[in-house]
Amino acid sequence: MNAKILSPHFSRWEFTVSQEAVRHGIPNEPSATGWDNLEALALTVLEPTREICGPIHINSGYRSPSLNALIGGAAGSQHMLGEAADIIPKQGTLSDLFKWMYFNAPFDQIIWEFGAWVHVSHVRDGAQRGAALIASRLNGKTVYAPMSAEQVGQL
Repeated sequence: MNAKILSPHFSRWEFTVSQEAVRHGIPNEPSATGWDNLEALALTVLEPTREICGPIHINSGYRSPSLNALIGGAAGSQHMLGEAADIIPKQGTLSDLFKWMYFNAPFDQIIWEFGAWVHVSHVRDGAQRGAALIASRLNGKTVYAPMSAEQVGQL
């Protein structure tokens, strides 16, 4: 694996840069397995999505356990394994990005996060769950509900 590049359009630093990690002096470097997982996510899910939907910005990729805890991430977050990224399109709409990925990408989980970004995960070894969820706030807490193909189509 190249020391700087994960795939033709995604650099390694895009998946590890974190303002919170820097502010708090938290290392945010995945293991070799984590890098392999990120490479699989980039090549299998993000590159095909980029080809159709255009450039993608990664808001959050890998998160060390300490960083994940600091920002209030889920205890079992796939970000800590290098299997997930939170993304937004640099052109086009979030809705179009989400729909294309839902109907075409081999994802493990895809989440419509508050209409602000898309969380997508991919498992390098094993079957993809193909779970689609929508995140919303209820009484100050994040709740997740399953999404059907019909609901995705209505975004």
